[in-house]
Amino acid sequence: MKLFYRFTHNYGLAIILLTLLVKLLFFPLTHKSYISMAKMQKLQPEIKKIQKKYKDKPQEMNKKVMELYSQHKVNPAGGCLPMLLQLPVLWALYKVFYASIELKGAYFFGWIKDLSMPDTIFHLPFSIPFLGTAVNVLPLLMLVTMIWQQKVNSSQSNAMQGANKVMMTVFMPAFMLIIFYNLASGLNLYFVVSNLITIFQQKYANKHLKASEV
Repeated sequence: MKLFYRFTHNYGLAIILLTLLVKLLFFPLTHKSYISMAKMQKLQPEIKKIQKKYKDKPQEMNKKVMELYSQHKVNPAGGCLPMLLQLPVLWALYKVFYASIELKGAYFFGWIKDLSMPDTIFHLPFSIPFLGTAVNVLPLLMLVTMIWQQKVNSSQSNAMQGANKVMMTVFMPAFMLIIFYNLASGLNLYFVVSNLITIFQQKYANKHLKASEV
């Protein structure tokens, strides 16, 4: 981040460039993850048939499902493992953005005058539960990009059922909004940019998969 700041003289732009670098480094893993999730979605009808046919024989059902994965060269852990590998990096970035002394008083643009503080534009005359009275723009943008990301990644959301789907489509965005709402705007800027890049990665993966099937 300091290296990018030397060229941009703006920590907001440095955070954006750092986000691009992190996403670029993990692109092969995330691309593989999105392709794997899309393939698993296409197998859902066949998996449901196996589950219905062998509902009283769980061991046989699991065996048939794994054979189906093997036949279509799909790794059921392919959608999760790359994400898990990124967690240490995300935690390190969280610590950097949240505790970095360089961000104190660092101006980005417009209403974002201090990247170490929430990007509050005004206060409401009443308090919203869990959020308070401040209206912070970047956490709301993060919420919008998370919902957009779920719509783009329909292959994953369609494969979910019941409580799991509610958890990912409703609870998770709301939970993230509450957690990040009053945190540093630099941290929220990172996640907004990261979500936008992820959306374009998902679109690229979907396009790549469709092209390979032609």
